[in-house]
Amino acid sequence: MAPLEKPMDKKPLFQIHHIAIQTADLERSAHFYGEILGLARIKEERSPKGRTIIWFDSGTGRIELYSGKPGQPLKATWSPNTVGPLSIGFKVMNLEEAVRRLIDAKVPLIKAPYEPVPGERAAMIQGPDGEEIVLLEKEVGSFT
Repeated sequence: MAPLEKPMDKKPLFQIHHIAIQTADLERSAHFYGEILGLARIKEERSPKGRTIIWFDSGTGRIELYSGKPGQPLKATWSPNTVGPLSIGFKVMNLEEAVRRLIDAKVPLIKAPYEPVPGERAAMIQGPDGEEIVLLEKEVGSFT
């Protein structure tokens, strides 16, 4: 199968703005995405339904963390056996260094660095609500 060619001067019509994550423990998740992963916390607000929302910037898109409605505890955790998002992916400069730093911070490692396809390296960690987070060293389809 030939590699996909990257359009040189064409911007996609749709670009990811953010990924929203409803979390059982907003402060625990805010600590994880802000302090552990190092995303920039840019805004905190309250929705008309009373949810607290915290926004983080990753440099290429945003993560929106939000609480349940007041008085409505969230019980179900993320599951790989449901329809819907399977994982969140982050590009890292050095996979081994990122994994080592996350292990030192006691972040659960789901899968040590591996090659999901030849020439691409990844690792998987677990977020605070059980969500799978994939770490990648290069863009998918990148030739460098």
